[in-house]
Amino acid sequence: MEQFPHLKFFQVVEGKSRGFGGGSESEKTTHIKSHRREHVEFLTTRIDSNRRKWLEDISQRKDLAPLDPDVQPILLEINPNKLKETGFNLLNYNIEIISESDDGYVVAASLDNLYALEEKINGFLEKQRGTGKVAEFWNIIEGNRSSWKPEHILSETLFEEWYNLQDDQQYHLEVGIAFDRPTPKEPDISQRGGASRHQNYTKALEERDKLLNDRQSHFEEFISHYGIIESSYIELEDSFSCEIVISGKGLKDLVINYPFVFEVNEKDEIEIHTSDPGTSLGESLDILPPNEDSPTVGVIDSGIQENHRLLDGAIRSSISYISTDPSTADFVNPNGHGTRVAGAILYPEGIAGLTSPYTLPTFLRNIRVLDSTNSLSHHYPASLLQRIIEDDGDCQLFNLSISSKAVFRKKHMSSWASAIDELIHHEGVNFVLVTGNIYRDSIKQYLADGLEYPAYLSQPYCRIANPGQSAFAITVGSINSAEFEDQDWLSLGREGEVSPFSRIGLGIWEMTKPDVVEFGGGLVVSKNSIRHISQKEELSPELLRSTINGGPAISKDEVGTSFAAPKVTHILAQLKKLYPTENNNLLRALLVQGARLPRGRFREPVFEDIKFFGYGVPSLERVTRNTEHRITFYNTSEIKAEQAHVYKVDIPEILRKPEDDFEILIEVTLAFTSKVRRTRQRLKSYLATWLDWESSKLEESYDQYKSYVLSEIEGTNTEYDRGTRRRLYGVPWKLGGQTNHGEIRDLSRTNSTVQKDWAIIKSYELPEELSIAVKAHKSWDKNQEEVPYAIIFSIEVLGANIPIYEVIKIENEIIIET
Repeated sequence: MEQFPHLKFFQVVEGKSRGFGGGSESEKTTHIKSHRREHVEFLTTRIDSNRRKWLEDISQRKDLAPLDPDVQPILLEINPNKLKETGFNLLNYNIEIISESDDGYVVAASLDNLYALEEKINGFLEKQRGTGKVAEFWNIIEGNRSSWKPEHILSETLFEEWYNLQDDQQYHLEVGIAFDRPTPKEPDISQRGGASRHQNYTKALEERDKLLNDRQSHFEEFISHYGIIESSYIELEDSFSCEIVISGKGLKDLVINYPFVFEVNEKDEIEIHTSDPGTSLGESLDILPPNEDSPTVGVIDSGIQENHRLLDGAIRSSISYISTDPSTADFVNPNGHGTRVAGAILYPEGIAGLTSPYTLPTFLRNIRVLDSTNSLSHHYPASLLQRIIEDDGDCQLFNLSISSKAVFRKKHMSSWASAIDELIHHEGVNFVLVTGNIYRDSIKQYLADGLEYPAYLSQPYCRIANPGQSAFAITVGSINSAEFEDQDWLSLGREGEVSPFSRIGLGIWEMTKPDVVEFGGGLVVSKNSIRHISQKEELSPELLRSTINGGPAISKDEVGTSFAAPKVTHILAQLKKLYPTENNNLLRALLVQGARLPRGRFREPVFEDIKFFGYGVPSLERVTRNTEHRITFYNTSEIKAEQAHVYKVDIPEILRKPEDDFEILIEVTLAFTSKVRRTRQRLKSYLATWLDWESSKLEESYDQYKSYVLSEIEGTNTEYDRGTRRRLYGVPWKLGGQTNHGEIRDLSRTNSTVQKDWAIIKSYELPEELSIAVKAHKSWDKNQEEVPYAIIFSIEVLGANIPIYEVIKIENEIIIET
């Protein structure tokens, strides 16, 4: 047993979370309410214009796919604050939301030519009951759909090419179709009348399934006029997605006129990096197979050279998803890719320096998805991953060192990333992804254009590659582990700085991405005017390589985020071995809790540090254990919307002496997952339920804090003194719960599903007790299903030989026993 293991963090109390109300009514809405007739006339004119234009267009459709004349695409401008409200929808107006954005613009489909909305608008003039929300309809956009719909529907690349589309050219695309019919709330069958209500609930589910089938059939009929559907559907709560081949003529009709399309993207092209063989390194090492209690890691890649002497003891099983090639070998020229990734999982620090015999740390499942040309032969990555998880029920940790050549798209979570999120939540698995690599030619061009390292990393092309923006996966970037300079070459960046090829965050909707970074290598630039980009053995990780095409079995000739990610996978595998029955959020939370910004940046971090490094470099020692100077508490649980769980740690008096003056690092990490949907454009609308955490203030007692957080405990209402609480000083968190609360401005920890924060305070500032609250907030899930989470809390002494583990452990054991 470890000498300083993590301790189970017991939950003190739970109850109803206190709400603090919404903001005041917007000035524009107030103005509309005081000028009802003017607004009614304005909206009515817009309805008439849009309806007339739509019916005119429908009447002129010849040799085009059929469309329902009653179902009309529209663009609404709605009070943005209303879009953020729990359960917001427009079904009472017979309008289905197709896509919404933070600025209040809503792409929608009226299912009755706007007549239900028109009726509500007329009632608003007379102040009829149920029409007050019309004041939040600020505008109905006029004009030709071809002037506004492409901008809202197309990816950036396709929008740039929109006016150059050729009618007879075939386009391979990915499309998303909205289906905004929320699953009804399931009634409690034990309550009075529950059986009857449950029967109605079952009927509602059947009706929803029928409507979904009708939507898919209608879409298939539309596409059949111009092309074919190439993949199966990926279904989420509010949409379905697939890949299609369609003519330019059909693409224009789909984007401009098909009412339910919310996204059209180019197909993802896969990016992995390989280079020429380098120098052979020694490999005189005796290898022992993993212990039987070791977990299995699924390596989703180009295959693995399974008879490699340093790998074969770890291979538990293998499968190829390439329909034309059942082989699971790694044929990628010149030296393989999946073999290198597998080696980095088993030998994260390389081979040199290991003592013989070496016991392999984990088993591997070889999952080949890339052919010899680095192509993903399966048409649709999202459906491929679903199939892989279905086939690998015993495997709960997957390494995917594969990404798109394209950066993530800012509007909607991609089907690839959302499929990963769905699998992580519903199947309890973990995925490790990469931020992706910037091509060397691109780096050279940036330098030629006067953009030096690391300034060029802020260019749009350098943001994280799809699917690295996934909300629940662990996304890994790369850092330099060394520096290099001779008379001809100079390394780009110093040791501990971001690798010059590593794509950076933030992620979609300002999420903290990458989550962590690891050593994936560095690059050098020539000192002459050509500024050639190359790599050096001194800056490259030691990796295994495939010998199918000849060459050494081990070399230092490759760099990339592909080889940083498996080092993180190695750490997660060790965590899985320590906590085999805990939920996947504990692994995510402990990994991030044990990460730290390099080169001492965690003391005074800046915004760019989070963009480059996420939460930093994870240490296997910090992730899995403590020292006498550090103690960690953890707990896993489930929580429903509008609930809060409050935890407490008591700080021994011996650590709070006024005469002592040493630094204390406090770290907290929350990780959670939930159901997701794709048509919205904010994290808190993407998630069915979202969580955050707060802490008590310094000198705020546990009793005071729980009364502040919880409005009700076991049916009893609570009260708190607002004035007293305002006078207390808060913990000086580095990030904070809002963009203006932490030391780093314009960044909030609540924008992510792994929420870490840390603070450094003097020992004499420590309170007698420090409390942490995990709070759950309603989003779109009517059933308010419980959401799984993990919460981690650590205290560490910085720069002083002060033992704290045992005294804090004993202090809190006494509390538990009594």
